[in-house]
Amino acid sequence: MWRTLAACFVCALVTGAMAQSPAAQAWEALAEGTITDSTHPVRPGDFRTYNVRVRVALDEQTGEGEITISNKDHPDTPPDRYFWRRGRLFQSNDAGDDLPPANEADLSPSTLAMIHRGLLAAYWRERPENFHAEVVGPRNDIKTTHFLIASNDVLWKGWSGQNFMQGPHEIAYLWRRFHHDVLGSIYENVDYDGNTVLVRRGGDIVARLEFADPRPIEKVRTPKGDPTRDAAMVIPPEEFVFRDLGGGLFACEMARANARVFVVEFEDHLLVFEGVYTTRNAETLAAAVRDRFKKPVKYFAFSHIHGQYVGGSRAWSHEGAVILIPPTSAPLIKDVLGAPFHLREDSWSRGPRESGIEAVAERWTCEDERASVVIINDKESDHTNEYFILYLPRTKTLLTGDLLFYRPGKPLTGRSLALAKFIEKQGLEVDRCVTTWPLEWPGVKSEVSGDELRAAANPK
Repeated sequence: MWRTLAACFVCALVTGAMAQSPAAQAWEALAEGTITDSTHPVRPGDFRTYNVRVRVALDEQTGEGEITISNKDHPDTPPDRYFWRRGRLFQSNDAGDDLPPANEADLSPSTLAMIHRGLLAAYWRERPENFHAEVVGPRNDIKTTHFLIASNDVLWKGWSGQNFMQGPHEIAYLWRRFHHDVLGSIYENVDYDGNTVLVRRGGDIVARLEFADPRPIEKVRTPKGDPTRDAAMVIPPEEFVFRDLGGGLFACEMARANARVFVVEFEDHLLVFEGVYTTRNAETLAAAVRDRFKKPVKYFAFSHIHGQYVGGSRAWSHEGAVILIPPTSAPLIKDVLGAPFHLREDSWSRGPRESGIEAVAERWTCEDERASVVIINDKESDHTNEYFILYLPRTKTLLTGDLLFYRPGKPLTGRSLALAKFIEKQGLEVDRCVTTWPLEWPGVKSEVSGDELRAAANPK
C-alpha cells in the first residue's frame, strides 16, 4: 500500500516539512479502469466509456511527476501525457514548451493532479501553505477534519476521519464546485478507498481506477517548460557536478540557476564560495559536496547580499561551517539564521543550531600545501556597498561574482569597469577571471583571461 511506501516521511507530512527525507525515492503506480467522455453525444445523455491504463510516477526528492493515460481499446494510439511539478499540472510538446493541460475526456486537469493519493501527499509536502485544516467534529463519536486545498487554480475541500493528523494519507474525499458554461453550477468529487479512486461529476461516475501498490523506480524528470510558473526552482542531484579548475578550485555549474558555486579544497577541509537559492537546493548541494570530497566544509562565503548568493546560509550553518561576511551583512545573516521555517522545515530549523559568523573588513587569507585563498572586500563594487571577490594567488584566478560582463571586442563599462580598476588598485596579478553569474548570456563570456580583461578595461 501507498501508506507503507510513505511511512518513512509521514512525520514530515504531518508538520508540513519541506526538507528531504534520506529515504526519499521515486515511485510509480499503475492502474486500470474506465474514464467517460460525454463531450460529443450522439443523443441527449449519451456518453462513451473508455478502458484505460494509467501510470502515475513521482520523484519525492525533486517533486517531479508524470501521468500517462493509454486507451486499452486502441493500443496503437500514443498515450496522453501530463507532467506534475511540485503540485502544478502541465503538458508539453517536442520543444519542451509549457502547455496548459487539457481535459482527459470528462476528467478535469485539476482532478488529474489529485488522481492518486500519493500526489496529494506530495503536494502537501511541497506546498503546505496551500492547505488549511480545521477540526469540525465530533460526528457520531468520530472526530473529523475538513481541509481546504488550493491547487491548479482550483479550491478543493477535503475530509478525513479520526486519524486526521496523519495528513493526506487519511484524506478520503475531495470535493469542489465549478461553473459549467452549459450546465451551470456543478460539483466534482474524488473518493480514495484503499487503492481505488472514484471520480464523480454531478453525481455521475466519470472515472473508476484500480491502482496497484507503488513500486520504486530510478527517477522522474519533467520538461523544462516555464519554470517561472513553478513554486520554486529545484535542482536535481545529478546536476551538482564539480569541474576541476586547478589549484584546489572546483566549480559546480548549475544550468537551471545559470550560476556557479565554487569549492576550494584544502588538506583537511573545504571552503564553499557562493550560495544557491533555496535552502532545499543548498542541502542537496551539501550532500553532493560530502559525497565528492569526503571533507568537512569549514567556511562558507558569498560575494554579496542578494538572495541567490546568501541562499544556503542555513544549510551550511547546519553543516557546521563558519560564515564569512562583510561587516555590514551581519544583521541580515543573523535574521536569515533566526527566521522561522515553520511551514517548510529545513535541517537548520530542526537543529542542532551551532555555527559561527566571522566578519571580514578588508582581507581574509587561508592556505596550506593544497590551496591558497584570499577573500577581498571590494567596497567600490558599484553594485553593493561591500562585495567579496575571491583570489587564488597560485593560479592567479579571480572569482568575480556577478561584477564582470565581458563582451569580446567591446570596452568594459559600469560595474565591470569598476571591478577592473579595483583589481589594478589592489595590485592583483590575474590570469583568469571566472564569474558566478551568468553562465550563459548572449554575447557575454563567463571565463575571461587576464589579457582580455586588461585590454577591455584600457581600450586603445
